[in-house]
Amino acid sequence: MSPDPDVSTTDATGSHAAAEHRHPPRPRTGISRGELAMVVLLGALGVYLLLDAANIAVPGSANTIGPRFFPYLVGGVVLATALALGFRVLRGDRGPSDESEDIDPDAPTSWANVGVVVVGFLAHALLINVVGWPLAVTLMFALVAWALGARGVVRPLLTGGVLSVVVWLVFVKALDVALPGGILLELATDWF
Repeated sequence: MSPDPDVSTTDATGSHAAAEHRHPPRPRTGISRGELAMVVLLGALGVYLLLDAANIAVPGSANTIGPRFFPYLVGGVVLATALALGFRVLRGDRGPSDESEDIDPDAPTSWANVGVVVVGFLAHALLINVVGWPLAVTLMFALVAWALGARGVVRPLLTGGVLSVVVWLVFVKALDVALPGGILLELATDWF
């Protein structure tokens, strides 16, 4: 029977050392291109939010805070997060792996899967007004699920379809938010 890895042990010099076999520290292996790409995207999003917030019209009757306050706050926090994360990435730091993480954090980025996810989001944006929100979300959900390792065809499509219809019903019928449903779905739910 092997010793419990959480119990401290005594080595040959007599010093106590906690077992670090379960979670050895990650070696600093240089700059991760995937994490650096995330920093660049996050920084671009922060700059975009700040610039776009400047275009918000402020009515003359605005309170002291005004409508630009929260967009500026969110943009500033996103940009500050990108700068802090960028500093850590450029130093070569890497985030600790979760205990339940079953992937190799040092494996290279699968750019083909990233491309599939991007195509899924672009297809959703282009198809939303053509085929309706639920069908566009169903296709996007299935593409992203397959890129992340889902097996089969039926389960991702069925899960995406059910979730998208439920969300569409909640937003359109309960909250009165306009989302295109497509001709068939709107005809089927006219009685609501």
